[in-house]
Amino acid sequence: MKRLSLILLAVLLLILGGCSQESGGDGKNDKEKKIALLMADLGNPFFHVLRDAVVNQGEELGYEVLVYDGQNDASKQPSQVEDALQKGVNAIIINPGDESSAANALKDAITQDVPVVTVDRSVDVDGVLSYLVTDNTKGGKLVGEWLQKKMPEGGKVIHMEGVIGTAPQRERGGGFLSMIDPSKNKDSKFEIIDTTVGDFSMAPAEAAMSDLLAKHDDIDVVFAQNDTMAVGVVRAIETAGRQDDGIVVIGFDGAKEAYDLIEEGKMSVTAVQDFEFIGSESVKYVDDFLKDGKKPEEKVLVDVYMSDEKK
Repeated sequence: MKRLSLILLAVLLLILGGCSQESGGDGKNDKEKKIALLMADLGNPFFHVLRDAVVNQGEELGYEVLVYDGQNDASKQPSQVEDALQKGVNAIIINPGDESSAANALKDAITQDVPVVTVDRSVDVDGVLSYLVTDNTKGGKLVGEWLQKKMPEGGKVIHMEGVIGTAPQRERGGGFLSMIDPSKNKDSKFEIIDTTVGDFSMAPAEAAMSDLLAKHDDIDVVFAQNDTMAVGVVRAIETAGRQDDGIVVIGFDGAKEAYDLIEEGKMSVTAVQDFEFIGSESVKYVDDFLKDGKKPEEKVLVDVYMSDEKK
């Protein structure tokens, strides 16, 4: 009887051990899954749309999302990547401050088999799972086409660029100039009278525009490469008392602040990029890869459209 009891106990222990192994056989499913989201600058209100989309989609799929703010300082992101890796994240979604600062840290992540998706801007490193981005070149061209229809007689243009060297700065500017700059389009009736840098931020844009308003008394158009800078441009125009000049202010993003200014008649139009789609889609990319090894396209361009009213 005692022998039988021992045999039954041994069988029971084997069964329990097997169940324990089976429940842990899903690997990381029993552990808390984490995604790191590294944002270049949450001081830009429009980037909150991207952050919220990643957080909401991540939570829906069972991930904790660790959010890092680069505060418009690309040098912060390498240590933020390292911190995320130390915390055992399953994947990294990064909106890079620039194309090179975080490259080495992201190489470490890729070496550790942590998938990396870059959003809005690219990064100079091989092995990234996907680069998911607004079609900025097309967006810049759409701005130029809109302006040609708005002002077929042409006019004098200020071009306000974002952070120099970033893909959005190059591509939005390149697309816009290909339509508006007479040196690139012989049919253009416009004149680029000045180019300045606003670093995709409101205060630098406002200061730069104040200087330009003091320098030029014949500005017809300002194209700011994002809506945050466009807000700074409008503020500078108001401070200078130039509201009645009829300056056409164009932004890029589709931010709430831009629509508010459009409604007030202080801004004309914005090129809309779908950050909500980009954010949620980036989470789906890493989730599909982690679950099934499914890889998305290496580069995905998201469409842009012009809008002068809220959807």
